[in-house]
Amino acid sequence: MRTTFALVGALLLSGCSGDTSANVAPTPSTPDAAPSTPAAAPPAAVTVRVPSTTEKRFAARHILVTWQGAIGALPNITRTRDEAKTRIDEVIAKLKGGADFADMAKAYSDDSTGPRGGDLGGFMAGAMVAPFEEAVKALKPGETSGIVETPFGFHVIQREVLKEIHVAHLLVSYTGAASVPAGVTRTKDEARARAAEAHEKGATDWAGTVKAYSDSPAKTDAGDLGWMAPGQMADVLDKAAFDLDPGAESAVIETPVGFHVIKRIE
Repeated sequence: MRTTFALVGALLLSGCSGDTSANVAPTPSTPDAAPSTPAAAPPAAVTVRVPSTTEKRFAARHILVTWQGAIGALPNITRTRDEAKTRIDEVIAKLKGGADFADMAKAYSDDSTGPRGGDLGGFMAGAMVAPFEEAVKALKPGETSGIVETPFGFHVIQREVLKEIHVAHLLVSYTGAASVPAGVTRTKDEARARAAEAHEKGATDWAGTVKAYSDSPAKTDAGDLGWMAPGQMADVLDKAAFDLDPGAESAVIETPVGFHVIKRIE
């Protein structure tokens, strides 16, 4: 699958859940947080690839403490490397004392995943820089690492149980909706009727219906959004997707972006 992540993220998350991220994240940045950094430097056009189910995938949370001059550090980061080391030592001590990892990420992490407890969601082997990935592989689900240094800063990592589903969607937008694609001129009522028609036809020809009816940039890939962890989509879409059996489609779902039909692939 080759679909622009930023556009799909906007379609799924804008105005629906208050989250920015998803992180699919795994995730979106906030003014006070550095971009999600354990991954290797991204190319100019970031794409999402749907992995084979045979590929090794992981799920993790992390806390990042960076310093001035580290890769990805925002201009408001003025601490030195030594000060960052002192801060990450403080994080480790509090975690050993029983502090909740997600709460610590919210309080200490410089990464954009901090507000959602450091949750990176699921990722493929090779997606993260080597020291980070090696640390994740060495952990069992539920275990927490010591300090892991990468060019982005100091990390503490907690490996999670991987819980993902492979989903596709169809979107019918309308004039006045959030993040409305260019060229869409239909009214909300027209969009609702079009989505209902697409829902009926999608039951027998999903790929063809998505190509003919969807306004999502994923339409060329039969609406394929890849693997999603809980919390990576707007709440209403997230719940609908995780309630589906493999191969099943949701009813028409309304969000500020438009009218959606979700299909669970795996």
